[in-house]
Amino acid sequence: MSRSLIAGPIGVIDVETTGLFPSRHDRVVEVAAVVVGADGRIEREFVSLVNPARDIGPSSIHGLTSEDILHAPQFAEIAALLLDVLSGTVAIAAHNVRFDRQFLESEFSRLECQLPDCFSICTMQLAGGGRLADCCRDYGISPEGDAHHALADTHAAALLLTCLLADQPRTVQKLSKLAPVQWPTVPRTMKQPVTRDESRRRQTEPPTFLQYLLERMHGHGFPDATDGAVMAYVALLDRFLEDRHVDDSEADALVETATKWGLSGDQISLAHRDYLNQLAIAAVADGIVTDAERRDLKLVAHLLGQEKRDLDEILSEAAAKVCETHPDPATAKPAEESLIGMRVCFTGELQCHHDGEMISRELAEELASRAGLVVADSVTKKLDLLVLADPHTQSGKAKKARQYGIRIMHEPVFWKAIGVNVE
Repeated sequence: MSRSLIAGPIGVIDVETTGLFPSRHDRVVEVAAVVVGADGRIEREFVSLVNPARDIGPSSIHGLTSEDILHAPQFAEIAALLLDVLSGTVAIAAHNVRFDRQFLESEFSRLECQLPDCFSICTMQLAGGGRLADCCRDYGISPEGDAHHALADTHAAALLLTCLLADQPRTVQKLSKLAPVQWPTVPRTMKQPVTRDESRRRQTEPPTFLQYLLERMHGHGFPDATDGAVMAYVALLDRFLEDRHVDDSEADALVETATKWGLSGDQISLAHRDYLNQLAIAAVADGIVTDAERRDLKLVAHLLGQEKRDLDEILSEAAAKVCETHPDPATAKPAEESLIGMRVCFTGELQCHHDGEMISRELAEELASRAGLVVADSVTKKLDLLVLADPHTQSGKAKKARQYGIRIMHEPVFWKAIGVNVE
């Protein structure tokens, strides 16, 4: 487009969120902005994941998990960088701009800062309604990247904007008379943006606790600890891994225990290997390895530094072991600690399937009740067990359970413990 058609830089914004209502405490989990210059080209851009300090919301829509945003900055920590990119713009635009603006207003209000009134352009309204992807298709635009990825959506909306403004002379005329928006000033931090790709690269690295543990133990030159000490370490590890997450206090406890009992780095690595093998044996014991069990094994393999091992080979070896010791798979089911009578509560959007059906909260509570547990709606000090779908969730229930020292289980671990087959 020619300079006369836009007459000033426009900030195109997009947010991905935990839900639809900032007034009900929904938060931003990803924010992006691109600045479209007077010639219709993108001059600069910004994108970052945002840690909302609460549960992540509908992962099925925005494609993010709690682990993706675990080490992302909070909104307050990157707000100044976002405003730097928007500096000099005369208007903002978005596909359904009311939605994006209300979330930004909510986030800035938490900083005791008010966003200024400014000219806003809604590409959805100008296009006559419809989803961003559909509107882009109608105008012959091929968006790059996935929908509901904030930066990809801002790029698509920017392309759509340049097409739409060509038929909006009154809007263009108004834009030509606008002065730059007086964006507020907010405190700066040393935090840097974190993108989806950066976050997921980080997730392929060994867990911090594992690096710390093995570094400490490899340098000590301990003689081999007794089998009893190794078994005690594995028992502690088993309890810590019930929620498929090792927090800082648990990591410290593992290091302290391994040091106190004289475990070497080689013994720890072997114990982790054997632990994963035992999980694989439990998975193949009934003759069927479900998708849920495969996902769980991959998660544990990563936590224990065993992800380079081939999962199919591990399962094959486990199946052979089961056949050697229990020719009839039906007799090979491992004994589980009884949870009968415990008070249990669920948090998060459950991920497992039962009898071909996604387990809803209602079905989860029904299955738990059938197994003899007492279902609770909230986390109190009287609760025995919290079941979570996402090991890294920051939901209020999970925070309270950790604060109270309540036992936490990852969803697939819980179903196995009460004898419910899931996929």
